[in-house]
Amino acid sequence: MEEQNPTFIDSTKLIFGIGQVEKITEVSGRQLRYWEKQGYIQPLEQKKGASRQYNLHTLFMIFHIQRFLNQGFTLQTAVDKARKFDEQIPVLREFLSNQLKGIIVKDDQKLLDFGYLDASHQQRIYGVIKDGKTSFKIDPVSH
Repeated sequence: MEEQNPTFIDSTKLIFGIGQVEKITEVSGRQLRYWEKQGYIQPLEQKKGASRQYNLHTLFMIFHIQRFLNQGFTLQTAVDKARKFDEQIPVLREFLSNQLKGIIVKDDQKLLDFGYLDASHQQRIYGVIKDGKTSFKIDPVSH
């Protein structure tokens, strides 16, 4: 039987109470309840009398809605942008899990090794982070 590649942390089990969500995202409980009423976010099913709880996915959605609101967008536009961003995350996750070969820290820069540029294996492509700026570079492979 082939063993599945386990995830480091099962994010479905990361659950946050409303108070924690308020502290993490700086969004008030009143605002969170309004967003729920509007259908923008959903708490986990709760037992009668228990406080609201949210999963990690919803926490990220709340964070991004608030981020777009802070940039000056209306609530509806912030929600739309957060939902679009949320749809893109699986694509980014798939690309990085398939393509990222490693991270190299040297001197004052960090290099994300994306592997060979093409099937010829003559060049490697790197994402570069230096002085808070990002760029790409392609280096020849010495055999």
